[in-house]
Amino acid sequence: MTHATHEHASSVFTASAEPVLVVDHGERFTLDAKSLLTGGFFEAGEYERCAIPVTGPVVVRGARPGDALRVDIHAIDIADRGAMVTLPGRGGFSGGLGRYGRVVDIDDGGVRFGDGVTIPVRPMVGKIGVAPRDGEPSSSTVGTHGGNMDCKDVTAGSAVILPVQVPGARLFAGDLHAAQGDGECSLTGVEVEGTVTLSCRVLPGVSVRRPVVLSGGRVLTIGDGDDLDEAARNALDDMLALVVADRRWTREEAAMLLSAAADVGVSQLVNARASAKVSLAERYFSRSPFDF
Repeated sequence: MTHATHEHASSVFTASAEPVLVVDHGERFTLDAKSLLTGGFFEAGEYERCAIPVTGPVVVRGARPGDALRVDIHAIDIADRGAMVTLPGRGGFSGGLGRYGRVVDIDDGGVRFGDGVTIPVRPMVGKIGVAPRDGEPSSSTVGTHGGNMDCKDVTAGSAVILPVQVPGARLFAGDLHAAQGDGECSLTGVEVEGTVTLSCRVLPGVSVRRPVVLSGGRVLTIGDGDDLDEAARNALDDMLALVVADRRWTREEAAMLLSAAADVGVSQLVNARASAKVSLAERYFSRSPFDF
């Protein structure tokens, strides 16, 4: 299995970087991921410098603009300790938060938060995306290319569908969390170093506007925006389009189904662009979406 270390880390999603791996359709590969604890900045108290990059790019042979890329997450292996920070002016709380950092131990399937409080471990990938057609967005930004979605449903056994925007797709991934709640409200999840095992399948001619996640028998559309309202509208519009295309219903009929059966949630509300998600059980589709 081919492997790239986190020495091949990027602070941006870009088409211009030299590929760290070139893989075939369906080939498994592994990427190491940095965390807040990589590089010594956390221990030095330099929390503002603890930006978490992504590892890549990985070129997928045969991926072309206009295709979709299905990225299957096979395994997420994490370290035995993680870290969290709060910073002034950041987070989702009124009145703001102070500057604070904490290291936590991870063992026996739990994050040892302190005072007898244990949080169940549920490893996830916070940042995953492809190189955009234009520009070089920060690794901490979410957009049509994917990026910093911080969707806690991106776990082992799930898949992410991304719109290919440049030849080879040029995939990046990183920012592993041992645990995170919807919203990531204080600014970080339990940030950990680790390794993610992935494979990619090219879906020729399949069009998606923004990322779609398949996880736990549910389909999730991921919307981004300057605020949560815009992010939720984008996620709703994308789910509406999926249902209309699948069922050949009117927009009104599809919207009624979503109002009765779909859940609108928050992925993260603490970064420059917010991300929201709409979740609908696969059983409401006539066939499993993106299962080619």
